[in-house]
Amino acid sequence: MSNERGEALNTLLSLCAADALGAPTEFRTPEAVAARFGSTFRAYQPGSVFGFAPGEATDDSQMVVATLQGVAGGDGHAGVLAAFRAWLAAAPPDVGGLTRQALRITFTEPERLDGGALAWARGGFDGAGNGGLMRVAAAWLLGFRGEVLARESAVLTALTHADPRCVLASVFLTAFMEELAFGRPYAAAAEAALVVTERFDARGALIEAGVLGLATQDAHRAFRGREREARAQVRARVRSGLDGLITSQSGFVLDTLEAAVAHARREHWFACVEPAVLRGDDSDTVACVVGALVGARGFPVPAELLPGLRLGHAWPGWEREWPCGAHLPELLGAARARVA
Repeated sequence: MSNERGEALNTLLSLCAADALGAPTEFRTPEAVAARFGSTFRAYQPGSVFGFAPGEATDDSQMVVATLQGVAGGDGHAGVLAAFRAWLAAAPPDVGGLTRQALRITFTEPERLDGGALAWARGGFDGAGNGGLMRVAAAWLLGFRGEVLARESAVLTALTHADPRCVLASVFLTAFMEELAFGRPYAAAAEAALVVTERFDARGALIEAGVLGLATQDAHRAFRGREREARAQVRARVRSGLDGLITSQSGFVLDTLEAAVAHARREHWFACVEPAVLRGDDSDTVACVVGALVGARGFPVPAELLPGLRLGHAWPGWEREWPCGAHLPELLGAARARVA
């Protein structure tokens, strides 16, 4: 296995393990987490509100893996959407509202890539959840880099979450992963990723990909009108995260981004992931994003977390009892080979 592919596999397992750790504390307050689990959290536990067993990763990891499946199967972004629809058709226990709406739009017209823009418009341009951010690490895992990485991150996010805050948060996150993998110091890597985010023509990338187009003119106008402010908001939240500020661990994309940047500053895997788990709220998603960042930093997943790690719900080609360590290497290799 090449060194880069090995780094990608470690990162994939890292985000899955962090996600699975966070599953039982999701939607709980920090006080409720402490009362039930204590002040440390370093092993998989029962208690998920969605019924995930200890060690089962949630929808965050499932959609990362579905992205890889879609790419491995071919047909570009349409293939990714097909994999998402297959996942949704298997009735997973946890699906974000905007994700569900965007995918339902494309069930009747599977060639469409603008379901995310239409769902955003139908919601009054008020949807900026973290459902794109939670899975966009897949773009980096696939081996995309530089300008191509930014473009893929934007498009993959906007397939379901077309708000510019969502799109630009994802562009930042994957650029940050790339800089961290280069070995840059944490704050310097974040600032370099912000430069990428500032310079990237997100709207142009979405138009070129067909995510914004003639059928989504209202979304196009809304994106154009809000893009500049969204860049400023992403920049502000990244820098507050670098200072250790955590406004919330809610499902709002900028809250998740800020919290992940704050948690992932620390110096080993558990030191980064455990605080995200203990803080509750949307802990599985925040922990999943933290897991992607610390994986890109090269922090190995604690060995004791690997044997019991598995995906939390079956969909075509997967079973709940399949261990991630046995099946993800082959899938990652097939997906990376498709884009090489």
